[in-house]
Formats: sequence, structure tokens, C-alpha cells
Amino acid sequence: MTAKTAPKVTLWEFFQQLGKTFMLPVALLSFCGIMLGIGSSLSSHDVITLIPVLGNPVLQAIFTWMSKIGSFAFSFLPVMFCIAIPLGLARENKGVAAFAGFVGYAVMNLAVNFWLTNKGILPTTDAAVLKANNIQSILGIQSIDTGILGAVIAGIIVWMLHERFHNIRLPDALAFFGGTRFVPIISSLVMGLVGLVIPLVWPIFAMGISGLGHMINSAGDFGPMLFGTGERLLLPFGLHHILVALIRFTDAGGTQEVCGQTVSGALTIFQAQLSCPTTHGFSESATRFLSQGKNACVSRRSARCSVSDVSLRAPGKSP
Repeated sequence: MTAKTAPKVTLWEFFQQLGKTFMLPVALLSFCGIMLGIGSSLSSHDVITLIPVLGNPVLQAIFTWMSKIGSFAFSFLPVMFCIAIPLGLARENKGVAAFAGFVGYAVMNLAVNFWLTNKGILPTTDAAVLKANNIQSILGIQSIDTGILGAVIAGIIVWMLHERFHNIRLPDALAFFGGTRFVPIISSLVMGLVGLVIPLVWPIFAMGISGLGHMINSAGDFGPMLFGTGERLLLPFGLHHILVALIRFTDAGGTQEVCGQTVSGALTIFQAQLSCPTTHGFSESATRFLSQGKNACVSRRSARCSVSDVSLRAPGKSP
């Protein structure tokens, strides 16, 4: 049983390549954000009151359809990242790497579910227990919500396995499982073990990210300035995508309850509020970090932005 050694990649090159892999899901996010923004805005009660013709049932059906389609990217954000990272980092057999990324992420959550079940935490429908253990339904699996960071870690591990084993040669009796077929197999085994470790170590990661988010948000008006400055300093090195993703999609960008769901990340909070029918404004603590900390709708005089300020703007795009 032999496997070719993958070419060496420096840490600097790795982070540059990792940042570039974020662009595929982010591009879809931009499109879905536009669909969600237009659909949610034009189907809101306030807009229909101002423009009664928009209350036409056919138009409302179209706007609701746009909202549903637009919400896809935000509902399956971690899944998109766990697929896009191996896809973007792999040098060969990118389709196999992407497939293994999905397999690894799903198996990881199944292993977490196994651990929680054996500890007696699951199965349960008690909202207090689910919230205390940060348990969400992920791909239909009750698991610890590791968010984007968990998907990124899973994607990186699967990529490393892919680079190591996609050319492996097995003994003749097992030759059918060799080569690219071995990648999802080894990914499921390794990620199954990773899933058993996550419940033990994830609270430490979550505490660190939450602490970072609390520090940034408690900085007041200096928070967006620090974010924007950091993004500009990292821009020449191609590492700014990592910082932007950290703020937009993890607890570092804040955590809020929207329509009964706990949502983390500045952009994710904004989109969740946009799609929530009971939202009448947008959280300043989230929107001030959009457009790389330069969002124009933030006002010192108001704790929330009005719907008319931001509802028709393409989310996450610089003015």
C-alpha cells in the first residue's frame, strides 16, 4: 500500500490559497443576498402600504419565491464552505475532494450526535438543554453547531487527506478501493474520530471566538475601525478574506436571536433579520461591520438602521 507525498506548501501560501477558496461561496452569497433583499423588501407590509400595486397576489408569489431561493445560501452556509475549501485547495481530482468534503462534514456531525447520545444529552426536545449545549439541526442531524469555523476545519482536514491519499495504491485484493475512491473512505473514518473530539474541545474554541466578538463589540465606534484597518493591512498579502469571513460568519461578528433562532456573524445576522417577517429594523452591532466596516447606514443617533436604508442594497458589497 503506497501513496505519493504531496508537494510542500508553506504556511503563507496555504493561508493565501485558503482565502481564495472563500470566494466561491461568497459569490453565491452575494447573489442570494440580492434575491433575498429584493424579495423580502417588496413583500414587506410597509412597502406594500407605500406602493399598493405590489400587493398583487402574483407579484407577492414571485417575491416570496425570490426570498426562499435567496435564503438557501444562508441556510447551508457551513456545507458550502466544507465543499468549497477542498475543491479550491486540491491540485487534482477537485470533484473527488469536494465530494469528500461533504462526506467528511456529514460524518463529523453524525459522530458528534453519537457522542451526545451516549452521554444522555440526546435525544431531547427541551429548548433549554439544546441551547445550553449549542445543539442545532445540521443536515437533519442534531449536533453541536460549530458554524463556519467547524466547516473550515473539516474542509482543511479533508483536503490534507485528499492530497495524501488520492493516488494511493492498495493490494490487488483491495484495488477497487484505491486511488480517488479511497479519499471519501479515509475522510469518513478520520472525520468520524474528529467528531468524537469536538464535544470535548469545541467549548474552548467557542469561548475564544465569543471573547473576540465581545472585545470588538465593546470597543464601540473603534470596533469597525479596527476591523477595517485590519482588512486593509491584510489586503496586499491576500489574507483579508480570512478576517472578513471571521467577522461575517462566526461569533466574532456578534450573536443574536432572530425569529427564535440563534444566529452568529455580522452578515448572517443581517440576512436573518432581512428574511424575518417581524423585523422592522437592522441591528447596528451587525451592520456596522458590513462593507468592511464602512457601512453607510450606521447612525450614532439610532441603535438600529431603518429598512429603507439597507433593504435594497446588495448585502456584503462595498458602496
